[in-house]
Amino acid sequence: MSDLTGQLDIHLQSAGDAPGAAIRSSRPLTAARVFAGKPLGTVAGQLPRLFSVCGMAQAMASALACEAALGCSPARSAALARGLLLRAETVKEHLWRLLLDWPNALARLDEGHVTGQLTAATRVREAAVATAMRAFLQLRGALTSRADPFLPGAAGVDLPRDALERACASLVSTATEQIFRIAPADWLAELGSTADLDRWAAQADTTAAVLVRALVQSGLAALGRCDIATLPSGPGRGPAPGLLEVIAAALASGAADDFIASPLWHGQPAETTPFSRELHRGGLVAAVTAAHGNGLLARLVALLAELARDCALLASAPLGVPFPGPAVAALALAPGAATSVGLGAAPAARGLLVHRLELMRDDTPATTRVLGYRILAPTEWNFHPAGVVATALADIAAAEGLSTAEREARSRMVITAVDPCVDCRLSVS
Repeated sequence: MSDLTGQLDIHLQSAGDAPGAAIRSSRPLTAARVFAGKPLGTVAGQLPRLFSVCGMAQAMASALACEAALGCSPARSAALARGLLLRAETVKEHLWRLLLDWPNALARLDEGHVTGQLTAATRVREAAVATAMRAFLQLRGALTSRADPFLPGAAGVDLPRDALERACASLVSTATEQIFRIAPADWLAELGSTADLDRWAAQADTTAAVLVRALVQSGLAALGRCDIATLPSGPGRGPAPGLLEVIAAALASGAADDFIASPLWHGQPAETTPFSRELHRGGLVAAVTAAHGNGLLARLVALLAELARDCALLASAPLGVPFPGPAVAALALAPGAATSVGLGAAPAARGLLVHRLELMRDDTPATTRVLGYRILAPTEWNFHPAGVVATALADIAAAEGLSTAEREARSRMVITAVDPCVDCRLSVS
């Protein structure tokens, strides 16, 4: 089964009397309907292949939705394996953004004044990302080779300590060497203010420190600042209390397809990103936001903070320390009935991911059939036609004194900072 992703087409209109930005999506938002009428076991096996982007988050949200509808739960070892894989996936994705995507996009803006320092290290950064990818795949192989922890109500799975230690150590050491230069847990503990951030960026010789210096020295720290709200987060980084119930009602309504295409929170666009998750924690991200708004620097620091937090947990996981799972959520509607509905929410690397399925229950999961399936991805919140990216790009379109090339470079940087899960085609006129 092929991976269905689609594309975002973004047009920046700077000429004429009405400058602005238009975002159109070709994403197959109703693709999950292919699961209707299929046995639940078949769906659980096919879904990760159909939606391969952030596959662990997709599998987590699906498993939670299934278990909510069925009224079951996984074994403790399976739940632990799920949490490890989801956090490792986020670490791998954030390293990719910080070591490849951000330097490439920012190099167009500061014209090499600061990011030119990274040019000679391009191959080193690429090798580091490849190392992180291998470590993630090794971890996934170790935790899924004998049993799938994401099957609904999964039984116990093997947790091979040596393999876990090697994979987690590789991910953490890559982040330490390439991003923080100190232990991720120490970075979190020591950086609580903008002064702390400036001091670290001046002293460290890592890719991330160069990026921070580039944004500040080139006057780009606030680029992309706008007033779009953040989707509320609860403790950890899961949905705030009541949020899943509101989404459940929208996904059950006759306008569900419209909601999935252009979701709203209390009638207004909202974003769900690493920035929105970290902002609700306070600390360094809140301090940077107070100084520069929700622009590029705040988004960069949010990636760093979330990466450090997950790396600190991965560093302790193989050592027998109790491992807190990610802040996931599930909601059951009409549990125990012949027809039941379950929702599962997982913190994907790019934001909140929600799965909703309706089941015709039978005696076993193998004979239980899926009546309907819907997925609400973070891209639809963040790249809403009137959302955070569209609003930020509209300001770039309306700014005076910028050349077409400058508008395009600034727009690409904002798009990279918010980070869609699909390709974007940007045009500027």
